[in-house]
Amino acid sequence: MTDQKPEQRIEIGAIASAHGIRGQFKVKAFLEQPMDIAGFGPVYREDGQALTLKAHSHAKAFVICSAKEITDRTQAESLRGSVLYVARDQLPDLAPDEIYHADVIGFTLVAQPNQPVGEIVGIHDFGAGTVIEVRIGNKKTIFVPFGDRYEPMVDEASQQLTMQVDPAWLEEDTPPNRQEPK
Repeated sequence: MTDQKPEQRIEIGAIASAHGIRGQFKVKAFLEQPMDIAGFGPVYREDGQALTLKAHSHAKAFVICSAKEITDRTQAESLRGSVLYVARDQLPDLAPDEIYHADVIGFTLVAQPNQPVGEIVGIHDFGAGTVIEVRIGNKKTIFVPFGDRYEPMVDEASQQLTMQVDPAWLEEDTPPNRQEPK
């Protein structure tokens, strides 16, 4: 896994903290079904270390996991902040109307009907719903709500994600913690 290019691997979670004294840890899963985090076979940290995960339970936003390579709390604590990856070919095939978020990183966000906004540099869920992080020009980034209700359309050939974008989300003087219009 260490010799794979970044675009050949997909982030599926991040280790938040140790859990208990026997080497278990909390994982924030970036998956539709968080408990699936252990269903890919080995997962890899940024440094290439393989972890064979077992998911024990789901608590709030985290999956309590263990790995056969981690046997005590000290080892589990050393994992804190580690991002977990799988090889792209380990992921299941998608339905025609589905995308992996990683597939649109680098695409141009286009507001309907046809207004380019900027480059998609990340897709996040901080707890209140999914947002797209968009770089406007060379400097600033903004966050735009994302989901089916905004009618996203992906055009892989032109590397564009087109969707409904409220013009207020793009205004300079709108506070960063703005409320979504109703």
